[in-house]
Amino acid sequence: MHVARIWIALHVIAALVPLVGMRAASPGAPVQFNAWPSEFNGRPLMRLELTEDEKGFVRGFPGHIARFTDGSQEIIIRWVRKETRKLHPAADCLKGSGYSVKPLPVRTDPEGNFWGCVEADKNGKTLDVCERVFDEAGNSWSDISSWYWAAVLGRTDGPWWAITVARKEAP
Repeated sequence: MHVARIWIALHVIAALVPLVGMRAASPGAPVQFNAWPSEFNGRPLMRLELTEDEKGFVRGFPGHIARFTDGSQEIIIRWVRKETRKLHPAADCLKGSGYSVKPLPVRTDPEGNFWGCVEADKNGKTLDVCERVFDEAGNSWSDISSWYWAAVLGRTDGPWWAITVARKEAP
């Protein structure tokens, strides 16, 4: 009987350990969205209309979503007000749209930021898709799951920017 109580106590403690360090939401002023960036990597952005699927996804999303091009690639920018499971990895969205997806190694851009990347193929059309999430304090994540748990555990404060870049690969 004594061993059973210790066993239960250990499991309760193990279940509570991830919650250590979590902060309660502060009732401060709501975070306000200011504006979309006008350029990406030094190139001007031109706003594109969201697809019907993207328009449906915006409903209930705790933030804003917009689609852009810089003339050579498509860029989806999501501004996220609070942690959410509605911020999906690009690979999940691509799979849901009928693409086959192959993970690629994490890439580093000239500024030293890490990007999670996949190769997506559908009907012979191949895309190179990379994404990252970052906050105003300089924290950055190359995958959505790592960002989510950092946000839930209070290791980062919003708002956050999630950038997804899709480039057509040469045939």
